[in-house]
Amino acid sequence: MPRIVFLSDLHLSPTHGFFWENFRLGAAAANAADPAAVVVNGDLCINGPDSDAEMAFAARALGQHLRAPLLALPGNHDVGDEPPGQDPAQIIDDARLARWDAAFGTDRFLRDVGAWRLIGLNAQLLGSGLAREAEQVAWLARQLDEAAGRPVALVLHKPLFVEHAGEDQPTAGSINLAPRTALLPLLRQGGVRMVISGHLHARRDRVVDGIRHLWLPALAFLGSASHGGAPAVGAVTIDFGGPEAVVTDLDLPGLVPHDLAALKGHGRYKFLRDMPECPPGTEQGVLDDAAE
Repeated sequence: MPRIVFLSDLHLSPTHGFFWENFRLGAAAANAADPAAVVVNGDLCINGPDSDAEMAFAARALGQHLRAPLLALPGNHDVGDEPPGQDPAQIIDDARLARWDAAFGTDRFLRDVGAWRLIGLNAQLLGSGLAREAEQVAWLARQLDEAAGRPVALVLHKPLFVEHAGEDQPTAGSINLAPRTALLPLLRQGGVRMVISGHLHARRDRVVDGIRHLWLPALAFLGSASHGGAPAVGAVTIDFGGPEAVVTDLDLPGLVPHDLAALKGHGRYKFLRDMPECPPGTEQGVLDDAAE
C-alpha cells in the first residue's frame, strides 16, 4: 500500500488540552484512511524539551489512537531548537535527545513505499554541533546512495527555507544557512525530489530549483501568513505509488482552527507552555477518556 498519512504539529499535553479534540479527530481520520504508516512530523508536545511527563503522554496517546505503524520525528517543542532558536532556554542537547529516544526509540526513519524512498530526519540537529548531527548526515548519505534510482522524499519538521536557498538571516522558522548550504548538494546528488515539512502551521506546495517543497498544515492551531503560506489546520495523505506523489487532504469535519494569539491572550503569555492549564486537565483522565 503506497499511501502515508501525515500529521504535524499536534502540541499534546496532559495539562494544556487545547488541541486534544483536534488530535482525536486527526487520529480517527488517519485510521479510516488505512495507510501503510502514519508520519507525525514534529511538535508532538508543547513542552517536551523540559517535561518527561509530557513526552510520555504524547507517546502513549499516539500508541493508543493510531493503528498504522508510527514514524515520528521531533520538533522544537519536543527536543528544543538548534541555535539560535526561538528560546535560548530550550536549545537541543543530549539530555533532551535522550528523553525523545526513551519515548520513541529513534529520531529518524527510512521507509520504501511504492515507487519512492522516504527519509525522515531530525531537523533540530541541523546546525546544533552535536555529535549526532554528523552521525545523521553520514546516515543520510548512505540512504541516498542506496536508493537505487527511486525518487526520494525528505521529511523533516522545519522547511529548508521559506522563499529561497540563499536566505541568510538567523531564524527559528527554517533551517539556517550554514547547515542548509551543506545539505543541499547532498540532496540534489541523491535524487531528492520532494521535501515535506511542518512547523509553520501553513499550507504551501511549490517547486523550487527542481525540488517540490510541501508544507503541511498543523493539527493544533493556525500559523501566521507572514511566512508566505496559507495558515491552515488539517492533515494529508500522500500516495507514493507512481513517479509523482499525489497529495490529498484528509476529510476532517469538526476540526477547530484555533487562533494562537487569542489563546495566548494577545500577548499576555509569551509561550504556549506557560499558559494556564486547559481541560482535560490530568494525564490519566485524558487517556482514560480516549480508551472509551
